[in-house]
Amino acid sequence: MTKSLAKIKSLPQKSIKGWFFFTFIFLIFSFSSCYKPAGEIGAIIQPEDSKLQVFWTDTAFVYAYSIPDDTLKSSSLSTTLFGSIMDPTFGHSTASFYTQFMLEKSGHRFGENAQVDSLVLQLRYTGNSYGDTTTHLTANVFQMEGSIHIDSIYNSNINIPVFPTNYAEYTFTPKPHDSIVVGGDTLPAALRINLSYLSPDLGNYLINIDTTLMDTNDLFMDYFKGLYVSTLPVGTGGSLVNLDLINNRSKMTLYYHNNEEDSLTFDYPITVITQYVSKYEHNRETGDADFVQQVVQGDIALGSKKFYAQGIAGVASIIHIPNMPSWNRLGDVALNEAKLVLPGNSSDTLYKAPIQMALAEIKEDGTYGFLIDDNGQGNYFGGDYNASTRSYTFRITRYLQSLIDDPAINNNGLILIVKGGSIYPNRFVFNGHDPESDTTRLHLEITYTNLD
Repeated sequence: MTKSLAKIKSLPQKSIKGWFFFTFIFLIFSFSSCYKPAGEIGAIIQPEDSKLQVFWTDTAFVYAYSIPDDTLKSSSLSTTLFGSIMDPTFGHSTASFYTQFMLEKSGHRFGENAQVDSLVLQLRYTGNSYGDTTTHLTANVFQMEGSIHIDSIYNSNINIPVFPTNYAEYTFTPKPHDSIVVGGDTLPAALRINLSYLSPDLGNYLINIDTTLMDTNDLFMDYFKGLYVSTLPVGTGGSLVNLDLINNRSKMTLYYHNNEEDSLTFDYPITVITQYVSKYEHNRETGDADFVQQVVQGDIALGSKKFYAQGIAGVASIIHIPNMPSWNRLGDVALNEAKLVLPGNSSDTLYKAPIQMALAEIKEDGTYGFLIDDNGQGNYFGGDYNASTRSYTFRITRYLQSLIDDPAINNNGLILIVKGGSIYPNRFVFNGHDPESDTTRLHLEITYTNLD
């Protein structure tokens, strides 16, 4: 719908809403012999032919569709996701991780005839989770054969060789808020996995180390490259829990005795000088039929009905606004404000919506760049979730103005992703520009002035 704040001016599409607006204005001013346009500053003293004409429209064409997201940086994140989730719309997702360990103190000696009592991996919960934490998860733990390095950057599709022995197969129900009792002490919520229950080999590998390799962390981490911690896929439900790996309660502890003493312990902590990397995997084929047809099979026409976004390298959306260059046919047009409104599909409320979405310009080489409207100051640009309207809004005034001013600019579209998707698994289903049942649709709301 297009309406003038000075007088009604029809664009290609007419709207009943616009007719009511005109009627409303007419009734208000029916007592006057001449119609005084709204929104004209100084209209009472302005010559009639010098008044600026201000218009509003929500009919500019915009469309979107979803694609599998690319990999993203997943090393040394502030928190680490772990678990498995079966989303009936988006399909199956898992979050695993690789991590190094260092020595509690260098130069340690286990003593004469040291014997392993147990080896325990303890991982501190942050308290945050996504999904159904009443569903059982099964953790698997493998010793890494390949290395990761603190001075390297790794992405979410990482694949490091591991040895075949599984030291866990530990089934548990996540309890991210419940304290635990260890040796009579009550500790904050943590996941504890016994790595010596199935096999003593890893504990023996650590305790039988050449003593000189305990003299420095570099020597030790070259000998013991770390662990890969993963989960079995869940059939239904499931959850992804947040772990704080560099918390001092996230560590591997070797319980042992020697000829001189019993009940000894030695810790292998994860710290800021050790590397840890998240690995995200998605089986999108297990999503619902519409999702699979659009995201997996590439039927982008389905984006007119609904489209998708998912964090942890799940799903991104491409948005096109193809006709903005043709606006210069209207004359000298200045955009006062342009808002991209992205409403949610009202039938999908299964999981928490992302707190924020991010919007970027697609460049000629396929990379992404900040929009000129996104100056990083305050929330003017937008992208925050509005729970009352179940929608996201972005102000992209300057970006669209640039397309009008220079029709030669290559308009490659925009990409929409979950902001902070490296650590946030949240997902969302949007209405397209022509949804099947909802009245709220993907659209632009543009206020502009015709300067001619």
